[in-house]
Amino acid sequence: MKNVIGIIREGLSKKGEKRVAVTPKEAKQIVEWGHRLIVQPAVNPKTGAIKRIFPDVLYKQVGAEISEDLSPADVIFGLKEIHPTRILPEKAYYLFSHTHKGQIKNRQMLKTFVERKTTVIDYELITDDENRRYLTAFTYNAGYAGMVDSLWTLGKRLKAKGFHNPFEVIKQSIEVEHLYKAKETFEHAAHKIRTRGTPKKLPPVVVCFLGRGKTAKGAREMFNILPYEEITLEQLEDVFHYGSRNKLYALHISRDVIYRLKEDAMHLKNEYDALTPREKRSFYDKNPQYFESNLDKVLPYVTVLMNCVFWSPEYPRIVTKELMKQIYKEHKTLQVIGDITCDPNGSIEFSKETWIDNPVYIYNPLTEKIKDGFDGEGIAVMAVTNLPCEFSADASHQFANDLSPFLKNIVTANYKGTLEESGLVAEIKKAVILWQGKFTKNFEYMNEFIQN
Repeated sequence: MKNVIGIIREGLSKKGEKRVAVTPKEAKQIVEWGHRLIVQPAVNPKTGAIKRIFPDVLYKQVGAEISEDLSPADVIFGLKEIHPTRILPEKAYYLFSHTHKGQIKNRQMLKTFVERKTTVIDYELITDDENRRYLTAFTYNAGYAGMVDSLWTLGKRLKAKGFHNPFEVIKQSIEVEHLYKAKETFEHAAHKIRTRGTPKKLPPVVVCFLGRGKTAKGAREMFNILPYEEITLEQLEDVFHYGSRNKLYALHISRDVIYRLKEDAMHLKNEYDALTPREKRSFYDKNPQYFESNLDKVLPYVTVLMNCVFWSPEYPRIVTKELMKQIYKEHKTLQVIGDITCDPNGSIEFSKETWIDNPVYIYNPLTEKIKDGFDGEGIAVMAVTNLPCEFSADASHQFANDLSPFLKNIVTANYKGTLEESGLVAEIKKAVILWQGKFTKNFEYMNEFIQN
């Protein structure tokens, strides 16, 4: 079908959000396939805020129309949640809706999607037969930006304490805006670490990475530019006492080290120890009630904690308020937590959502008080919720590339009949939350989220 395609401008509530799912390159392809393409202007007419990294002229040059009015569109590409007042009736929306876990803040949006008989396809749910996501570019970019911003935070925090340090040359990701420029600042920091070292009055800098997923891989790609040595948990205390200041140390641990069996589950120890690492992950997933955090063995000795793990409420927390309080009484080694996972009150119990323009707060484990900024007693926490925005162009290009294999199918599908008659491929069909205002079979449970 020759659907009319629209690209919506991201909302004002998403601070720093300039990413887009369809770049000018993909826009050119859509026009060449014979579709009318309407792109909302990048600049919000009421505030003047720029909400797209690519200027309107680049879309116009490839044949798109620039217009506030998306009402002629059949299919609308967004990125993040849409304010309910902007939802047009009987359209097909592609976006990260953040609704399928029952997120309370998005329930009114979900209800409006239903009331206006829209079709909603969630990028996050486009997966293969083993439920592995196809669109992972933003996950890597969260790792890139999270590593940059965490070491930028370390530089600011140490300087606030009176320690000049090699991390001061690192800038917040949003300041450099492009990944290659961020890597250049890391190369500058690497030279300073090799030649001048980290502060002699502080322990050697150990960065602990939690998790092995795509976010952690992105973080490691940045970190590995710096001079470092890989260590194990068994080497940690020795490095803390005798390590070099002319390199960093990386402790990268998976779930089988992050967590341990609880005391009342020790009858399972022999069985658990005999499992392979993959089998241990599966056992943990099925039996989280048997486990507790193992980070009391880690936190006394590490400078930066990079949290890159998936977490949901049925799993044990990695760092509780009580654990951090007990450790902080005797060990003040931990300077920064880079909570890339960013689950408020989640795996890091005292984590809260922060934004690019106010990215860091100090948490005092003894008083459990929080103070925005880099000064004060406690630990600096960087928990920016939209980290990939800081590399908007890189992230958009990579995301559009991930989406590209499905693009022609998406723009030519039939959204007027039944889902079965749509012509959408299986990977897209399984990501359809709503079809013409009704929950599809796998998402019927979501009806309970719109009852109130």
